[in-house]
Amino acid sequence: MTAILVGFLATVIAGLLGLHPPESGSPRPPSGERAQVARVALAVLTIVVSFCVQLAVLLHAARMQLPFPAWFASLPLIAIDDRAPLFGHSPAGPAAGICAIVETIGCAALYFAARRKGLGRASWILVACASAVMLAAAIATPAVTSFDMYAYVGSAHVSDPYRPPSAAFTGDFALINRIYGTPILPSPYGPVWLALARLATAPFGTLAAQLLALRVTGALALVACALALRRLDVRDADIALVALNPALIGFFVLDGHNDLAGVALVLWAIALQPRSNLAAAALAILAGGIKAPFLAIATQAFARAATLRTRLIGGVVVAAGGLAISALFGGSAYLSAIRTTSYLYRAEFFDHTDNALHFALACGALAAIALALLARRYWPAAAWSFLASAASTFGWYTVWGLPYAALERRWLGVFLVSLPLLSFLLATVYAMTQFGAVMRVVAVVGAPLVTYAVLRRRHDVATVPASAV
Repeated sequence: MTAILVGFLATVIAGLLGLHPPESGSPRPPSGERAQVARVALAVLTIVVSFCVQLAVLLHAARMQLPFPAWFASLPLIAIDDRAPLFGHSPAGPAAGICAIVETIGCAALYFAARRKGLGRASWILVACASAVMLAAAIATPAVTSFDMYAYVGSAHVSDPYRPPSAAFTGDFALINRIYGTPILPSPYGPVWLALARLATAPFGTLAAQLLALRVTGALALVACALALRRLDVRDADIALVALNPALIGFFVLDGHNDLAGVALVLWAIALQPRSNLAAAALAILAGGIKAPFLAIATQAFARAATLRTRLIGGVVVAAGGLAISALFGGSAYLSAIRTTSYLYRAEFFDHTDNALHFALACGALAAIALALLARRYWPAAAWSFLASAASTFGWYTVWGLPYAALERRWLGVFLVSLPLLSFLLATVYAMTQFGAVMRVVAVVGAPLVTYAVLRRRHDVATVPASAV
């Protein structure tokens, strides 16, 4: 993890070279321009096939865990989870890594095929159909890389998720107690997410159906993000990369993590702010009630406001509103739950090097938000620092940088293309192999160098005197 954090920090620091004011006008190409359908089709096919192979690898790895407890066979979704030391990490890492590389190549090909000319009607149909296939495959796959969805269901079934009672669940829900014990762990999530989880699962009477409902909720959040980016008038290529992104579908549909719901609220707050400060503030405050880090992330809802006064007042209102919801419906029990669960994952609490790198990255994220609100200036590589906004650096936290990348805009495509590879590099469920070690070395060394080279070249071009041209 130390090497990965070094790579992230070096990449973010390299991005300082590219600080820039907000772009004016729309990046969308003139109507009538279309990307070549054949190129888009090839890129889309590459992404879909590699993602489906990845799901097959995951399912095989989940079923082949050694030792494999008999009761795992009763789980609707079999998890590979590194929290339980009894279960060995899956040896399928090289296969998963190859899938991640191919997915990244496919995403890059799609980006270059569409970034200048946009997507025509036929290409959009291809993207929509491929996205539907990937979403359906993720929803139907009976395996996950995390038990978190079981925790969401458990929290939705108790009266006080921050102080869960000692009574065990009955029926197939008793499997949740096999995973988390009795009582289950206190929920580290905000009251808005707990309400949303109850709303999503309440109509269904079985554990399998409620897990499926959470996956569908993740799919709806992905669609909401794509629509918000459309409203923000970003490039067609960027919208397509959200709809087809294997990492986003893997983390938030297959594994059902709740972060994308908060991101969707923030993106829609940003999109609506020019028309209604009240609507933007309301959505951003709700995002702050999803998870604690969104108290800061959601303040970006007002980063596009024309006046400093609006940006500052909006940011303060969003942060204060999120805190008020958290205090009113969670209070000290919510804080205690965050502290309790964070120590389950943070062996790095006692690693001073990791702590220093983690802190530096978190400061980078906060500095990026402050620059956006105070000066409307954006830091191209800062989107990758947002995953350090929590006590741990899980792969799905990379999506916290999506609202900032959408505001910064110039590197949004690069950020989205990087996610499939980052999802593998940050995975902890696969046994480390020489192949994985080489991938990490190449990534942590190559990313900052490429970032520096690209931004250095742009800087040199931008500063060439007119008389020299």
